[in-house]
Amino acid sequence: MKPGHASAHMAAPQRAFSLIELLITIAVIAILAAFAVPVWDQYLARGWRAQARAELVTAMLELEQHATAAMTFAREPGGNIAAGNWPRPVPPAASPRHVITAAACPQAGLDACVEVRATPLVPDHRCGVLILRSTGQWLTMPAGAIQATHPGPDC
Repeated sequence: MKPGHASAHMAAPQRAFSLIELLITIAVIAILAAFAVPVWDQYLARGWRAQARAELVTAMLELEQHATAAMTFAREPGGNIAAGNWPRPVPPAASPRHVITAAACPQAGLDACVEVRATPLVPDHRCGVLILRSTGQWLTMPAGAIQATHPGPDC
């Protein structure tokens, strides 16, 4: 055999993880996942709320067009049912996250004011129900709240 050449019979050294190295790696991954999963859930919820807000604006524009022609947000003059097809799922695809409804604003009839609400199908503890009124007012009603309030920065 020539010097500098390895013998065909000599095996290369084997490299492997020890059990402790493997456990440390799994622990680090678990800690990272514990931080990442809630952040990812919040990211998704913000996206679903943004989609619901966009649909609220679309619904309000449709109601405003109807009110311009009919002089009321009601389906029929003097009625108490808002014009349009309600409830509406958001998104309208297979797995909706919110349902949009329309009704008269509190203490006002459909001749004067209408509000559209996006109610989450999965509880949204941060914002709850998103509300847009024909007065331009944006509100939220967190779960368990009795009265709508102005939305926080995350809503």
